Amino acid sequence: MRYIIFILIMICSLSAQNKKKSDPCKHPLIRLAETKGLKSVPLKDTIKLRKLIKQCERDGGKKQISKLYENDWDRDYKKTRRMASWTSTHAMLVSVSFVYYFAGKVLATKPGNGV
Repeated sequence: MRYIIFILIMICSLSAQNKKKSDPCKHPLIRLAETKGLKSVPLKDTIKLRKLIKQCERDGGKKQISKLYENDWDRDYKKTRRMASWTSTHAMLVSVSFVYYFAGKVLATKPGNGV
């Protein structure tokens, strides 16, 4: 009985070693980053994504990774071509505050120079 168990363990370990590693360029995280952008990858998986990207580049996927980054830059550029929502509101608030502050500094009268 011991020999049968020993033989089964040896066969299982040998078959596990013969398995070919999967292609890191076809990993679901990289596919997600290609379709929806790098920012769509969950925060907990960003370190794993970086490792997969490095492995993919080493395995000959440099064009695929450069295309991933290029598409991400293009997607971000198209989204932020104009100021919208909170960004424009904040920018207007800050600029108006500066104008009022400096206009008050210039136009304010000193105490004692009463009319």
